[in-house]
Amino acid sequence: MSATEELRSLLDERGVEWSKPADEYWVLLGGAPTSDYVTIVGETSIDEATDGTLVVCRVTPAQAVEAILGRGECHSTTPDNAWCFSCSSCGKSFPRHELHIAHNHGEINYCPNCGRKVVEQ
Repeated sequence: MSATEELRSLLDERGVEWSKPADEYWVLLGGAPTSDYVTIVGETSIDEATDGTLVVCRVTPAQAVEAILGRGECHSTTPDNAWCFSCSSCGKSFPRHELHIAHNHGEINYCPNCGRKVVEQ
């Protein structure tokens, strides 16, 4: 799996929408794509370097710090069979059946509000 494929998988897991740039994107930059690796997340573009690392463009300083240091961990304050997921960190609650990022038989991997990784308590 390439670094870009892994990135796209992580974005999918977190429910973050991403897209490949359209051909018009490359025309605006005055060139043609050198690969199909570029991923667009909001205003941020992410490309894969020849050494397999990712090159991220157009991020704020806060986004860069968050990407490097991470968001931390949390746990659900409600039982696994409860109708909602409630985050121990931010306190927000979400109906489990409406969470599009839930998978693995309903297991919540990341809080939809604060983005912290959900771990068992």
